[in-house]
Amino acid sequence: MEQQREGEQPPTRHRRPPVGRRRVLTWLAAGTVAALGGGVVLRQSLAGADEPAARPAPGGGTPAGHQHGTGAPPSASGSPRQPAGPPPPVDQGGRKWSDAKGWGGKVPGPGSAVRITDKVVLDTDAQVGSLLVEKNGSLVFAADRSLTLSSTGNVEVRGVLALAPDGAHTHTLRFPEVDERRFAGGGMTVVDTDTGLWVTGQGYLRLDGAPRTAWVRAATALGPGDTAIRLAAAPAGWQPGDELAVTPTAPPDTDGFSTSYDLVTVKQVDGATVTLTGPLQHAHPRVAVGGGAAFGAEVLNLSRNVRVEGTENGRAHVHLTSSRPADVRHAALRWLGPRADGKESWNGKPVTEPVLGRYGLHFHMLLDASRGTVVEGVVVRDTGSHAFVPHASHGITFRGCISHHTWEDAYWWDGPIDTRTPQGPSDDIAYEGCVASLTVYEPNPRGYRLTGFSLGAGTGSSARDCVAVGVQGATGASGYEWPETSEGVWTFERCLAHNNLENGVFVWLNAEHHHTVTQYAAYHNGGWGIEHGAYLNDFDYTASVLYGNAAGGIAVHALGRDKGTVFDGLLIDAAGQSDYAVATLKHQLAGEPVTLSRSRLTGYRKAGVAFRATDDGRPDDIAVLDCEFGGAKGSELWLDPEAPAPKQILFRPAGQAQTVSLTKGGGQGLAGTPWNAATAPAEAPVPPRAVALPVLAFTDSGPRTGRVTAG
Repeated sequence: MEQQREGEQPPTRHRRPPVGRRRVLTWLAAGTVAALGGGVVLRQSLAGADEPAARPAPGGGTPAGHQHGTGAPPSASGSPRQPAGPPPPVDQGGRKWSDAKGWGGKVPGPGSAVRITDKVVLDTDAQVGSLLVEKNGSLVFAADRSLTLSSTGNVEVRGVLALAPDGAHTHTLRFPEVDERRFAGGGMTVVDTDTGLWVTGQGYLRLDGAPRTAWVRAATALGPGDTAIRLAAAPAGWQPGDELAVTPTAPPDTDGFSTSYDLVTVKQVDGATVTLTGPLQHAHPRVAVGGGAAFGAEVLNLSRNVRVEGTENGRAHVHLTSSRPADVRHAALRWLGPRADGKESWNGKPVTEPVLGRYGLHFHMLLDASRGTVVEGVVVRDTGSHAFVPHASHGITFRGCISHHTWEDAYWWDGPIDTRTPQGPSDDIAYEGCVASLTVYEPNPRGYRLTGFSLGAGTGSSARDCVAVGVQGATGASGYEWPETSEGVWTFERCLAHNNLENGVFVWLNAEHHHTVTQYAAYHNGGWGIEHGAYLNDFDYTASVLYGNAAGGIAVHALGRDKGTVFDGLLIDAAGQSDYAVATLKHQLAGEPVTLSRSRLTGYRKAGVAFRATDDGRPDDIAVLDCEFGGAKGSELWLDPEAPAPKQILFRPAGQAQTVSLTKGGGQGLAGTPWNAATAPAEAPVPPRAVALPVLAFTDSGPRTGRVTAG
């Protein structure tokens, strides 16, 4: 069966019937609004019938939804980032939902198909069968009341939908009766069976909750039985009743090291001290990794006073194709991302898979129409598919966002259909102080290359001050991934990966561009701090710390493409968790040298650097220059007798002028150290230099965020 690609129309049996005169007449006119009762939901057959999905890209051309309606990825726009302009005003002066006169004598109830073409203020809890806010219409929740709007069918916004309560109240949009088995997935337009929130045409979505500091690190070690947490900074906006997730920090030789979260509730907040309603169940040590940095557990605030949610047994989704940038701030999106039974089984039970295009928060193929969009302080949690998806949508900033307990890659956009096809780009994507926490897969042993942040194709993108923790998965899983056939050029700095089941960083990229990773820290991961592949690429890793990772600090698969990959100025402390600080693995292709320089390697059990390329791989071409070694046991280097003879291994310890080359053969190394190699004098490509240990400059809390300032 041919795989449907996102952007294509769904299969014929799921397509919405054409709009005809009889279908138009099924809408019951009552002034400017229609409602159909009797428990029969009128599906939104008119949705998206006469408006483009997005405005034309700057400089002309076809709308994004039509230009790429076949699902073919758009080319990079090349357009500079454009200011979004002021947000549109939100009119609280519309007629009241509870006023029956505005509805022709009867307020809509459960099963009603509601169509709004004027200005309406929701002033009471309401239940409907479906809702369509037309181009000139608006639905605004009253700011001074706690309100819930429940819809058993789609909510489509072609005008304005605003949930913007004051700090004392909560606004909720809920989808209580989602049947995930009916989802079709895919396509550019609203699908009747795929219940969720759709923002289409020129629709404007404002989810504008009260600001909360997204996360703060604990200032001290935490232990079982603790009922108070002292934070590294006083959080803004935290309230009694807020739900917190305390991340795991224990070493990888501890049972449950990647899953030992505590979910707790706030009883009281007094400055930087948070008192809980119940005790912690797990130990969360504060970890001194070196480089001047010590990390306490991240305490994530999962509560917001704007909520969009399905239910635990019926997940909805949020899908945006509007030409107007949305304002999505301080909202909690829960029980989204539907799944469907796949064709395979595991241990006798069907394995579910995500529904194509139905994710937590999905910006779909907007190209430049999304430029200037800010998603700030948003939580996506308990979601069956990707959390944050800027798919072929440029210029979106995600600031202080949290993905917690989500399935599939958390921060992601659609990958290529095969390894020979490049990924379509999303340009100028910014992740600022965002967290990917407890990212899972079904079944976990098949979660190959699962990641918290998929750093995909495009230009001008950045990840700064982010955290990836508790990512599950199998071989190649990681906190951050540079994925195969999806090369993007990213600014990557001050990011942390810890307590992931496998790796901190995973690179599997044959790159054409030069990439830089700086001020990166990885501790207590179950795999490598950095697993670097695939065949040939050029990366610079600088000023970073790798501490206590179970497999080791760095695994090197790839050799250099043009200039070679460099690991410079690192502190790699195995902390007794691994045999080696650095190991070379199988090189598929011969390439330019890899250099490890001006670094300190310590805490390993057997050797600082192990040359372990398999006997069917290409030979090592690596220089280890001006490094310090501090393993309590073992030697600086070790050459696996099963590895092929190296093309070149250069070694010059810190503080020495002499460089030697290693070749296969028994015997002793310098100063009687057993390297399992013979040595000979050699010339290094650079003169001796001093060790340059990193000094980390991380923040201990999420970025400052605020409300929409106009309207």
